[in-house]
Amino acid sequence: MDRYVNLPLSHARPSAGGSIAVASVLVGLATGCGPGDIGPTPIVQDSAGIETVRHGPLADYGRPIYPAEYILTIGDMEGPPEMLFAEVAGVELLDDGTIAVLDREAADVRVYSPDGSFLRRISRRGSGPGEISGDLTVAMVGIGDGRLLLPDAINQTVSIFGRDGGLLESHPWDIMQAYMPEWRAANDSTLAVHLWSATAPWHVLAHRSVSGALLDTLAVYAVRPRYNPADRRFPVWADMLVWSTREPDEVVAGWMSEPWVTLFRQGVPVRRISWDRDEALLTEEQHEILLGIVARNMDPSETPPDLRTMVRLPERLPAVADIEAGPELVLVQRVRPVERLDQRITYVNRGPSGFGGPLWDVFNSAGDYLGMLDLGAPADVFDIRGDTILGVREDSLGIQQPFLARLPAELRDPR
Repeated sequence: MDRYVNLPLSHARPSAGGSIAVASVLVGLATGCGPGDIGPTPIVQDSAGIETVRHGPLADYGRPIYPAEYILTIGDMEGPPEMLFAEVAGVELLDDGTIAVLDREAADVRVYSPDGSFLRRISRRGSGPGEISGDLTVAMVGIGDGRLLLPDAINQTVSIFGRDGGLLESHPWDIMQAYMPEWRAANDSTLAVHLWSATAPWHVLAHRSVSGALLDTLAVYAVRPRYNPADRRFPVWADMLVWSTREPDEVVAGWMSEPWVTLFRQGVPVRRISWDRDEALLTEEQHEILLGIVARNMDPSETPPDLRTMVRLPERLPAVADIEAGPELVLVQRVRPVERLDQRITYVNRGPSGFGGPLWDVFNSAGDYLGMLDLGAPADVFDIRGDTILGVREDSLGIQQPFLARLPAELRDPR
């Protein structure tokens, strides 16, 4: 069972004397359905002040699939270098309508006009002032007035650039060279970040100033160890914590392996949304595909004759690829098929990149299931600004295209 911990970090959130008060309530979910087609109803329970909305298999609801409305895609496989992307790690929509794209592989930020035309580059590979490592430039955050913040785990700095690309500020930060899934702007001077290292016992979601000062804690989860000393094997992928922010003091978080997400408000868990898994177990053929991915990421001289002695194969794919939160919405990404997975799933410092499929299950903030959002291709989503989705999608060849898309009208106003 996961523990929720609030500041101070040495104290767990007290339970209600270990007792559980349960009040089961059946709630009809007519949203997104035709007249008279209500479908299954979740069970709403209260446990020590945390409301739990429990769904059965989501396929049983018969909810619609809503295609995203694309506004702009950037990229041309046969175009100039500035239109080619290898590893997009951030997309930002600035206040003047321009779009900034962070490409780790190229170690730069490219800025495009509202119609997708290339305007300029920001930063370059290096360790000097205003330079980034690329490989462990862990995010890109817009912090108002056209400014972009780039945290770098190798250079151990946070650099802030102006809209013209000039370096405005640089601050030393103790950024862990490990999985840093998302950084978000809470306001123009405050960041929401995920703090974790391989030696710390906690995943901490916290507010920090742009200069690195810890301001307050949004949520804390106990670390789940990867290595099992009992069988001396490593899993194919780490069980990562994925999360997003709804309001400056609200966070939605969950483990990739678990079919649930939890909403926190001011550091306190207030609601859990869960559902029953109904996907099939992985086949032997699919296990062989996963072993092939692991083998491609190893030195042939160090690969044992039977990788199964080193690798613990999963029974299923993760339940969650990623989480995003929009106005009154919680979006939970479904994992792409095994056949579309690649080596990124073995890289802890790449976060959930490489897992995400085209489909997202959509809930409102009360936990009602509304249906699915279809992005049309496997995608990473970096943020939802109002009704605008910022992300990068991949075609069947793995070619990346940053995009802006609009939430369908039915999800913008689900009432």
